[in-house]
Amino acid sequence: MLQSPILKPRTGAVLRADGAAFLGLSLFCGLAGGFLGLMSQGAGPFHALSHGLLLDLFVLIPAFLGGMGRLVLPGELTTLPSVMVRFDRIALLVLAAGALCAICGARLPAAFLGAMGFWVTGIVLLALSTIVKCLECRTVRFRDLSPFAWSQLLASLGLIVVAPVLLAGLLHDLVSGHAAFTTVQYWLGKVQIPVLALVVELALGAIANLVAFHFTPLKLSLPLAMAIPTLGVSVVWAHGITVPGLSDGWLLGVGVALPCFAIMGMVCVSLWHRSYAPGIAFAWSFPALLLLSAGWMLDLFPARPESFHSAMLFGAVFALLGCYYRWQEQDPALAAPVWLGQIHLVAMGVAVLSMMPFFPLLRHVGETGMIVSLLCVATLGAKLLAPRRAPVLAQRAAAPGDDHS
Repeated sequence: MLQSPILKPRTGAVLRADGAAFLGLSLFCGLAGGFLGLMSQGAGPFHALSHGLLLDLFVLIPAFLGGMGRLVLPGELTTLPSVMVRFDRIALLVLAAGALCAICGARLPAAFLGAMGFWVTGIVLLALSTIVKCLECRTVRFRDLSPFAWSQLLASLGLIVVAPVLLAGLLHDLVSGHAAFTTVQYWLGKVQIPVLALVVELALGAIANLVAFHFTPLKLSLPLAMAIPTLGVSVVWAHGITVPGLSDGWLLGVGVALPCFAIMGMVCVSLWHRSYAPGIAFAWSFPALLLLSAGWMLDLFPARPESFHSAMLFGAVFALLGCYYRWQEQDPALAAPVWLGQIHLVAMGVAVLSMMPFFPLLRHVGETGMIVSLLCVATLGAKLLAPRRAPVLAQRAAAPGDDHS
């Protein structure tokens, strides 16, 4: 089996900067979406739609594909084509423009159309870049690709199916004379199921990447299970836009829930047969699995439908952070102190518990936990960007013409 090459320092720094930029954009959209969500409680539907657009479309998918994808995937790839790097940067600019339009939509409803149009364009560019990287730049056989690489590839293929259908639906309704606000509101609700399926599979791919799948049947079965929510749900959903198909409940149950529990079962089997050294990345994966499994039970409470959606999205956030901690552990210059990861995990856990319908008394404690978590994220971001200048300073210090003594 071919070994993955070591990327040149300059190439690694560029990819690290691009990944950090996507993660920064996702963090900005998450904060803006949360702020608009608080304002929407007394401000009307426009702020609520801005909140939904930012949190559903501009946070987790760009963070997984553009952020962690650009940090983790290079370890399994050869030198990346320069045109793909340009695709990534164009996608970042387009997604940033879409996020700004989503924020401005609270004041100018017509900007909502721009937000969704920019999202479709940016996400297609990002998905195409990921597909090319996984297909043309891999150094191993398909069966030896990591679960993370499989989740990135399959989710990108699913987005290639979903995004054009979404754009076509928007244009069709606008040409038919529907108002911009109601059109965007309708299609944001329609696209939630395939987007949720893609986010959950990206999260499970990140969790499964922490586990060594040495048992060949499990290694072969994992991509097949991932393909059902990513490709199966996307294709069935796209077909159901024009021809009545499965109901949303059946699509969620058969297309998302069953494959997800199958993947979780494979992860548990691999954990059972091998011993793993406890680490902060593993610690993040357990609440992620808990939320991604318990979230389906919250769907049984029709009085709080948002609880199910929040639990699944926060489970994906835990998986994203666990994936990041695993990646930065491999570089001593980036590795965060263990105590920082522990404080971050506890703060996030308290913040998420306060948002669940069973713990209303923890609201103020949860706000404190979220603030502490954001401070931890800021520290991680500072460590991610700081090492970029270290090689340059070292090269200058070692240059032969610098010694004037």
